[in-house]
Amino acid sequence: MTPSAPRVLCYHKIDRRLELGVTRISPRRFARQIERLAVDGWRTLTLDDVAACARGQRALGDNEIAITFDDGYRALREHAFPVLEAHGFTATCFVITAYAGKLNRWDVAYGGRRFAHLAWRDMRRWQSRGITFASHTVTHPRLTWMGDVPAARELTDSRNELTRALDDAPRAVSYPWGAGRSREYAFARDAGYDLGFTLAAWWDGDLMGLPRLPVYLWSLPRPGMGPLGGLERAVATIANQASIGTTLIQR
Repeated sequence: MTPSAPRVLCYHKIDRRLELGVTRISPRRFARQIERLAVDGWRTLTLDDVAACARGQRALGDNEIAITFDDGYRALREHAFPVLEAHGFTATCFVITAYAGKLNRWDVAYGGRRFAHLAWRDMRRWQSRGITFASHTVTHPRLTWMGDVPAARELTDSRNELTRALDDAPRAVSYPWGAGRSREYAFARDAGYDLGFTLAAWWDGDLMGLPRLPVYLWSLPRPGMGPLGGLERAVATIANQASIGTTLIQR
């Protein structure tokens, strides 16, 4: 069986509050996207399913997709997780462990607004309800700009913190900003992960560098699908590269 990279969507903020960034999706828009997928007969993949497809151990169905969330914002518990549960969908949420239950002071506050992250108790509540929690590092740095020791520590420490807080060792990591290369993949493997996720990238067959389509405010009703799906992916690639500006502002 030929290995294949499953279709994976990446959401960030699902929130009523407006901001100047491009990653916020309104709760109504998100609900419509998920409802459209459900009505069209789509089914969601777990991390085990994703790994099996990528290893060639399982065929990827025509109407199968994985849903992920980066950063782990608190509003997901009201506006995203219940919607997924209502449709029988699963998802993986990648959390920044040092900011669990805190405001997103790791990010640039475009428009002056801060957003809170899920607390550990929120994660424990949803663990048994179709949501898997995994690593998005400790502090959300651009790993490719860091030295070997601090980059490796971000991956190792976040996995240890998740294991202690949720009594479950995460198998997957999402590289902040989608910035991961062979060095970061090796550090992730050494830390104990067997799956790694990037953003708006091509897949070279490495399970530590699985690509995802980021869902932005301009995304289609069925993100990445249909005759305009290719254009949406191209624009998402450009938008993700622009995130380098945010990292520079942070510095």
